[in-house]
Amino acid sequence: MSQRTAYRRTAMGGSSSIMDSQIIQLLLFYILPFIIINSLIFFLVTVKPKYEVTIGETNDYRTTTVTFSIKSHLPLKEVTITLNSEPLDLVRTGKQTYQAEITTNGILDIYMKNFNGMSLSEYEVIDILDDGAPELVSYDVNDGILSLTVKDTQSGIDYAAIHATTASGQVLEPLSVDRSSGFITFQLDPDGLTVSIKDLSGNEYLPSFSVVTEASSDGASSGQGQLMVQ
Repeated sequence: MSQRTAYRRTAMGGSSSIMDSQIIQLLLFYILPFIIINSLIFFLVTVKPKYEVTIGETNDYRTTTVTFSIKSHLPLKEVTITLNSEPLDLVRTGKQTYQAEITTNGILDIYMKNFNGMSLSEYEVIDILDDGAPELVSYDVNDGILSLTVKDTQSGIDYAAIHATTASGQVLEPLSVDRSSGFITFQLDPDGLTVSIKDLSGNEYLPSFSVVTEASSDGASSGQGQLMVQ
C-alpha cells in the first residue's frame, strides 16, 4: 500500500515538473518575445523627435549664441529652424550639435519630423539682447531749462554720448547729468531742440522738443507756452 502511494506521488511530481517546464518555455519563447516585439513596434511608431536648445549669455547685449542639439533616437526626415520666420544659419560644431550667432531678439521656431512620421513644432523666446532704444520717462520745461528723465533696462544709457542739436545745427552739451536717476537738463533753444539719447548697444532715440505759445481769445499771444515733443 505504501509503495503504491509513493509511486502515485512520484508520478504526480513528475507531471508537475513537466507542466512547469512547459509554462516556462511558453513564457520565454512565446509570450515574452511577443511583448518585447510589440513594445518595440509601439516605440518605433510613436516616438517623437527630441532636441535641446541652449541660449547663451551676452556680454555686449548685441549678440548671443544658440546651441541646438539633436536628441532623437530615430533618423530625422526633416528639420526646420527659423528666427522671426527667417531661416537660421546653423554651423555644425559636433556630431549632432549645431550653433548660430543671434543679433536680434525674437521667436525661435523649431520643426522636426522623424522617419516614422511623428513630428513636433515648438518655439523658444529670445529676449536677452538690447535691440530697443532708450525710453523717455518724463520731460518738462521751466524758465527755458528742458528737464528729461531717461532709462534703459538692458545695456544702460550711454551718458557720455548724450547731446542736443538746435534747429540751426548747433550742438549743445547737457547742463547737468545725474547718472543714478537718469535726470538730464538742457538749455532749450527758442526754435526747438533735438536730443540724442543712446544706450551702450548703440540704439538711439531722437525726440524733438519745442514750445508752442498759446494765443488769447483776441488773437494775441498769452505769453504762456506748451512743451511739445515728437
